[in-house]
Amino acid sequence: MSTFLQEDTLVKPIRTIQDLHGYFQMFAKPRLEERVGIECELFGVHSKTGEALPYSGTIGIEAVLNELAYEFGYEPVYETGHVIALQKEGTAISLEPGGQLELSAAPVQSIHDVKMQLDEFFFQIKTVARFLGPVAWIASGIHPFSDLDEMTWVPKKRYQIMARHLGRQGKKAHDMMKRTATNQVNLDYENEEDAIQKMRLALAVTPVASAMFANSAISRGRVSGYLSERLNIWRYTDPTRSGLILNLICERCTFQDYLNYVLDVPMMFLVREGKWIVTRNLTFRRFIEKGYQGHQPTQSDFELLLSTIFTDVRFKQYMEIRGMDGQRGHLIPSVSAFWKGLLYDEEARKSAGKILRRFREQEIKKLHQEIERLGLRAKIRGVRVLELARELVRISEKGLRRQGLSDETGLDETIYLKPLQEEILKTGKTPAEQTLELWEGPFKRNRHALIDYLKI
Repeated sequence: MSTFLQEDTLVKPIRTIQDLHGYFQMFAKPRLEERVGIECELFGVHSKTGEALPYSGTIGIEAVLNELAYEFGYEPVYETGHVIALQKEGTAISLEPGGQLELSAAPVQSIHDVKMQLDEFFFQIKTVARFLGPVAWIASGIHPFSDLDEMTWVPKKRYQIMARHLGRQGKKAHDMMKRTATNQVNLDYENEEDAIQKMRLALAVTPVASAMFANSAISRGRVSGYLSERLNIWRYTDPTRSGLILNLICERCTFQDYLNYVLDVPMMFLVREGKWIVTRNLTFRRFIEKGYQGHQPTQSDFELLLSTIFTDVRFKQYMEIRGMDGQRGHLIPSVSAFWKGLLYDEEARKSAGKILRRFREQEIKKLHQEIERLGLRAKIRGVRVLELARELVRISEKGLRRQGLSDETGLDETIYLKPLQEEILKTGKTPAEQTLELWEGPFKRNRHALIDYLKI
């Protein structure tokens, strides 16, 4: 959502839909050049109260960005005189609408590299927190304490327009924008067939992954009744651009099918000469056919549209997997490791596909909704999601072993699945359930205890 897009860097005109044919194929990578990228979102809170940090002020998110730029050499990105993002050597630190801090790390070869990126990021933001005062960074799928009106909007024109548009589409859209956080995984594809195969499998696996990593059970300072309230919030955001695209779980889908979907998603805005132009009742298909207020479409416009599609799996210049709640720090590499082992190994994809092939699209959709409250206890055709999760993680583990990427000590990437296997799959309890047990038990609903538990 916070994707920073330099307007007019790709002003190649789009005159017909045919001009977009081959767009996604342009970004295919040879098999040995496949990389993995991560996006990690965290909440900044006042360490004594748990309340969300405001954007402004001496202990605020803008102050955090300024300190990061000063101490660690990031280049600030400004909008209307305010710092709204940082950039350095292919890495971006940006802000979600409610001030969630997001790391968009440069693509790397292995989960070992991902772990180093996270360690560096965590070191940097914890260092800055010590300079600023009572600041902590917590990892969760939803803000555990602050409500909507207690969280300030980041001053970006993009978010102002999105808030109005999405607020008309779904009753929980503003909760999604301000109160939720995720860990996303970005993966490459070799060609069209490889990309569609990966998307088809990722869509089918997403409910299982959402269950394993369900981590948003405490909201507004109390138990919400959900294991993944974040998942429920997304269901009531904008059905035209979020959730599972069930019609792409098919054997003969192509990039053209995805393009046709994108062309009919309502646009929110255009950018011309630094000005954001609100578009009303305009799809990109109609934009190509008719133009809009004298403006004609460009590739930059198309890529801006792609950044406003929030399905659980989406294509941009790579495939982005988005369906998991934000995790505590030591589990974030597990998210990437699970998907890399499953999708970057052909044998693993085939094995996972055989397990999931028997389930129909509507069964997967129903399961996706049941995960919100039941997590790993949900069932599909009488099979517990926990059993599916254990089998899929075993397949992923074998896939990582076959990929054979070891660190300097000789350990391969399967080490990053261990927290998932030991803490979640062996116990059968999601991160949300473990947090709830502590909250109602040893923590005695004490905010300080929960902050200490969730902080990175």
